[in-house]
Amino acid sequence: MVWDVLSVCGWPTAGSRDETPPKPPRVTLIQEQSGVDGSFLLAMLMTNHLKRSTDNHVLLLAANHSAAHYTAACQKLTFNTASAIQSGHLCIVDVLSELYTGGGRLKGPELLQLISGWLSAEPSKPNTLVIVDDLTFYITMHPTNGENAVIDFVEQLLNTATQDHFVLKVNVSECYERFCTFLVDMADVIVTLEPLPSGSFRELDGILTVHRKQSSYPLMSAVRDQSKTLLYKVHDRMVRTYVHGEVGIKNL
Repeated sequence: MVWDVLSVCGWPTAGSRDETPPKPPRVTLIQEQSGVDGSFLLAMLMTNHLKRSTDNHVLLLAANHSAAHYTAACQKLTFNTASAIQSGHLCIVDVLSELYTGGGRLKGPELLQLISGWLSAEPSKPNTLVIVDDLTFYITMHPTNGENAVIDFVEQLLNTATQDHFVLKVNVSECYERFCTFLVDMADVIVTLEPLPSGSFRELDGILTVHRKQSSYPLMSAVRDQSKTLLYKVHDRMVRTYVHGEVGIKNL
């Protein structure tokens, strides 16, 4: 169910009766491979964060999908984005729309500067979650030295931004090894989405694997808790999860 996905990723869930809910990770990295789409997980994290408290806020920088895509996804999760946007709790920046409006004048460097400006102009609000979808887009938009430029941008974002939590999504199939290694070092939780090795299957969409940085060794990114793996299926209004060997899931 939806709660399983969020709890496995280390995020407290809205409506939980846990008296001491876990503290949300500061940096969550979502790595998606070709053949799977991680936007469902971004929509779940976004709606869950806003439902948890009326003091929470979300800033979404949407490049892989449009703002309309995420608005529709949140509505399927029974969340009213119009009300959240009107109250200032949710801000969706449609990067593709900004590029279209700019008439081709926005290149890689200018686009990263524009995003930094959006983050700086955003008033300091408590419990703000920043979601970037996705970082691979900004590398391809940077004609020269794109990998180094985006690494510098992410490093500056995480070290200087006043926001509390960050979710960064990247397509590892299109990324460079050094960039992926840098993101892994910066992340507290790594969520990897990959297709089934046996090919497409009607009952499942892919495999979700989560690695968490061990709290006992916060400065050693290579030391992580044992990974947790789930099989998942994205339905119209929910996400079902399974474990390997569960009844009904065979020959995978």
